[in-house]
Order: sequence, then structure tokens, then C-alpha cells
Amino acid sequence: MFKFTTGAVAGTAAALLLAGCTSAGPASSEPTTAISAGASHAPTTISVWTFNHLPNEVAAFTAALNRLHAKYPWLTVKFVPNKDDAAFAKAVAAGDPPDVFVASAPDNVGKFCANGTVADLGPYLSSAKVNTTATFPAATLVYTKYQGKQCALPLLTDAFGLYYNKKMFAAAGITTPPKTLSELAADAKKLTVKNANGSIKTYGFVSRSDYNANRYIYTGVQSGTKFYGGDGKATFAADPKWQQLLQWDKSLGDSYGPGNVQKFVGQYQAHADDTSNPFLTGTAAMEFDGEWHIGEIDAAKKGLDYGVAPMPMLDSTSGTYGAGNTLGTVAYLPAGSKHKQEGFFALQQLTTDTTFLNTLADTVSNIPSTFAALQSWDKASDPHWKPLVDMFKNPGSYYKTLAPAGEEDMDTWREFLLQYEQGKVANLPSGLAGIAKKIDNANAQAGN
Repeated sequence: MFKFTTGAVAGTAAALLLAGCTSAGPASSEPTTAISAGASHAPTTISVWTFNHLPNEVAAFTAALNRLHAKYPWLTVKFVPNKDDAAFAKAVAAGDPPDVFVASAPDNVGKFCANGTVADLGPYLSSAKVNTTATFPAATLVYTKYQGKQCALPLLTDAFGLYYNKKMFAAAGITTPPKTLSELAADAKKLTVKNANGSIKTYGFVSRSDYNANRYIYTGVQSGTKFYGGDGKATFAADPKWQQLLQWDKSLGDSYGPGNVQKFVGQYQAHADDTSNPFLTGTAAMEFDGEWHIGEIDAAKKGLDYGVAPMPMLDSTSGTYGAGNTLGTVAYLPAGSKHKQEGFFALQQLTTDTTFLNTLADTVSNIPSTFAALQSWDKASDPHWKPLVDMFKNPGSYYKTLAPAGEEDMDTWREFLLQYEQGKVANLPSGLAGIAKKIDNANAQAGN
């Protein structure tokens, strides 16, 4: 089962590769017009790289590319799976990038767009008469555009929600899922069960940022905040709701007693997506996770009586309940591609073909990323999937603003969050001001 992760790049060497990633040579003189689907064309072979590597994922891509070749015999695709952002950066630096690259996360869209690593798809989309706002839900355009340029297209989407055990809710007298963070904390305390020796048998909800997908609780939408303001500067010191969000988090964690949350994270982080997942075993009554968790539950514990709801909001922004964090995989047209017209042709087919999107979504338990695919998708009305699909369509859903520093801003923010949660930040307002400055400096150095 494919699980979305933001860490497409890991380790110092990979980070250095990304930091130095620039476009390979001068811009090509190749036309930026799209190839007509009905036009004849000389035989061409292009390369398509993707981060996907599991056998079922590779099979889905291979089948789609085979259909593409059958429909357009002039186009042959050399498909290369298991390539991450670091491998892509290395190929770009060597002057030999693929013609299409599918990445697991959108965090480097801003970096790749700002430094010219990937092409602006605007002219191709205009020539192909692809109306992005009519084709893709608005949430996808937040994480595929940078400063007005469409530098990537979405290819499947992740939406994050609250998973809750219905049997535990009923036993605790809770009739509906919480809508505000204060309600979530209150319910979590009701649902927490201790053993006779004082240790915790069941956690109501663990909010610490380094567990599973929890980092996405702290990117803005759950607190009605934006990671960056209109001036491009980080808002952590300027918007008091960040402080309120973090205080809520630490207060809930502290309520479990010294060391218990650390023990939970240490024990279960390795099992966030397998049969020992604490939500599946009953060690956690609620969990924040992406839509792929539905597939994991269906495979590991079919019949579990659970519900899925939007993640609660900070109380002061409760009016936006129903919106949530949405991001996903992205497809690039590298600026250094020697076959950009043909590369865009393949990229357009992959990101807009309903059969492929729905097949791949079923394969990896993700959400299709076009209106047309969503309309025909057989899971869209399923009671577990529908809340997440509705969240994806919600105009208030978004991901953090992309930045020229790429994923460095989230890595820096996550490091600070964990320090605060572990009691290593003595003065929260001062700490927030410092981390905002650090992130702003990283963006400035990246060319903002």
C-alpha cells in the first residue's frame, strides 16, 4: 500500500544535491506549443521517472504507458521507477534529466521553479487548451503553482482527516466527532484509559508533530493561518494563532504524564502503517492520517468499526471546519529535457486521463486529482472516503505556500516543533520569532 511521505530527500548528501540544483544549460529553442493528439509525428522515445517503486504501482504505470503507446504508436516511453528528488537533482546537474519526473511531494516545486530546473507549463497548457481551473480542484493548484507559474501538474492527491473508533466513542458517551481542537482535547481525555499501575492502555489522541502524519496539523489550515504572509515572510511571530495551536498541542501531550508521549512515539512510529498501528490495535482511539490509511485498514483489519471526519480546527477559526490539508504527488517537465513537446504530451495524458488516474488511485489508495476522475470514481461516495473527497473539493482546503528554499522550510519548522513539544523552548513567542527569521533567511539565500 502506497503511503505518501514528504521525505523524498533524505540525508545530508541529498540535501546538498537539492541545494545546488539548477537548470541544465540554456533554455531550449524547442517550441512551447503542445502536440495535437491527431497529428502525425516522427517516432520519439522519451524517459519518464517516478518515485513509485512497489510492484502494483509500477504495474499501474506500465499499463498506462502501454495504452499510451498503443494509442500513439509514435511515442515510446522508457519508464524508470524508484527515483526521488535527489536522483532527479543529480541528473539535472549532470545535464541528463528525464523528460518527465513524478515526485512524491510538492515541497520542492518552489525551488525547482525558482531556479529554472523545471519548465513553466503555462504556454503548453494554453496551446493544448487545458483550462487548469476547470480540470483540477483548486487545492491542487496551490501546491503546483509558484508565483503565478504552473511549474507542475497534480497526479493524485492526499487529504488528511481524523480517524476515530466508533465503539470507543460510544463507550465514552461521545456521539459526534469533535469539530474544534478544544473538543478534540476533551474527547481525547475521556477516551484515555489507564492500567492499574498508572501506565496508559489507550491514548485518546496523540498530537505530537513527529508521529506519523501529524506534521500536517501544523502547516496552517487547522489554525486558519498561512505559513507565509503577503510579503513572503513567515508568519509565526506575527500571527498569534500559531502560538495558540502549539500551546494546545503541548498541553494535550503534557496531560498524559512525563515520558508517555515519547514512549508512544518511540514504540509506534515504526508501525504507523502496518498491522501494529495503534489505531488498528486499539491503543489509540483517534488518529490523524491521510486517505491511504483507509486502504491500510481495509487490508489489515477489515471490519473495524471506525469513522473518518475532517480534522478539528482551532476554536477561533471553527467556522472553516470541513477544510483541511491537501497535497499530493506532482509531475514536472524538466527544463533540460531534449523532448519537451513530447514530454508535455505524455505528462498531459498521465495527469488528465481518467482511466489511469482512477486505476492508480485504487492501486495506491489515493484520491484522483481531476474533477472528471472524481466524478466517475467508484469510491467517491463511500462513507470512509467521502469526508476526505469533500475536504479535497472544499475551497478552504490548502497546503502551505511554496517557497524557493523548497522543503528546507518544513524541515526547519518541524525541528522547532519537536523542541517545543519536548520542553526545550523556554519562551515560545521568542522562539517563534527566531524560527521565522531562520526560515526567511533560508528563502533569501535561495533567491527569494
